[in-house]
Amino acid sequence: MPGRDDELLDEGLARLSRTGPEFDGGLSNHGPMAAEALVRMGRADDVERWVDGYLRRLDAPPRPSDRITDATWRDALGDLRRVADWEAYLAAQLAEEPWRDVLARWWPRLVPGLAAAATHGIIRTSHAARSLAAEEPPERIAELAKGLAYWAAAYLELPGSRRTGGHLDLAAAVGNLPRRATLPGRGLITEQLGIRLADDTGLPAAVGLLRPPEDVQADLRDLAGMFARQFLVYGRQRPIALLHAVTAPTAARSVLPLLPGHLARDTYDALWQVGAVLYATYSSGVTPEPLPQVAPPAPDDLADRAVSTGDEHAIKLTEACLRLHAESGDPVLLHAAARASELLG
Repeated sequence: MPGRDDELLDEGLARLSRTGPEFDGGLSNHGPMAAEALVRMGRADDVERWVDGYLRRLDAPPRPSDRITDATWRDALGDLRRVADWEAYLAAQLAEEPWRDVLARWWPRLVPGLAAAATHGIIRTSHAARSLAAEEPPERIAELAKGLAYWAAAYLELPGSRRTGGHLDLAAAVGNLPRRATLPGRGLITEQLGIRLADDTGLPAAVGLLRPPEDVQADLRDLAGMFARQFLVYGRQRPIALLHAVTAPTAARSVLPLLPGHLARDTYDALWQVGAVLYATYSSGVTPEPLPQVAPPAPDDLADRAVSTGDEHAIKLTEACLRLHAESGDPVLLHAAARASELLG
């Protein structure tokens, strides 16, 4: 039988299901992701109160406009106006087939457009799938449909090859990414990535110099850890943009064991491409600062700090960093969580 934590999560998802995927001119609705992250951090009792406050910021869901079919879905990729059509199309599939089969079908179709909504498509889908691995109530099935629909409707491919095939290790590949002398603009993250890539042919070439992964699970852990370091060094001025290079690979990493093994390599390559472009764009114009040299706060303290901020990004990053730290013991991950709560609280 579902426990209290499961019930609190499903109640939160049911309340959030009556909201749209975006609000306030293009900001992603983080409600379901943050609610699941709170439960994962052992803070399920905070879900109801947090959702109470977050709901006040959100918009109503859009209405469907035209039916998507097996013959027309490619034409609807990347059309955010069709997000409600996508949800209806995917919800119908989830009503007829096991959710793992639907996820395995759509994951490779959507991975090339992983930059969708600044990676929120894959992150929301991953939080939903991870929750379904434990229980399969209708609220979580519906949330998986919404996550996949948002990913498909916001689908965005970046220029250049996604395939890793170079000779540089991760540290050298990150160090080789070209940074600029000025900060990017204040627009939406995907808009700023487009501006950067429009006139920088050197960046896609530099992305391609990373060597292929040897063990995708271990390499994704290292990728997220590397970008947690860059968040500490360069993230003080634009923390929200850079932290997605940590949360996206961490979220996807939790779902890959639920998918066919051959999908792991392409997922890693796409996550590296998007994370590298985020880093090259949002570390530009920033004076680096040293990594903290003091002992980091304890994990329970960090979870409390994230909850007290009320900030959805601090909650999600903290949960991701605590999960990675439990495996690696890297104190940089705890410092990154602390920095997020400091900057976003």
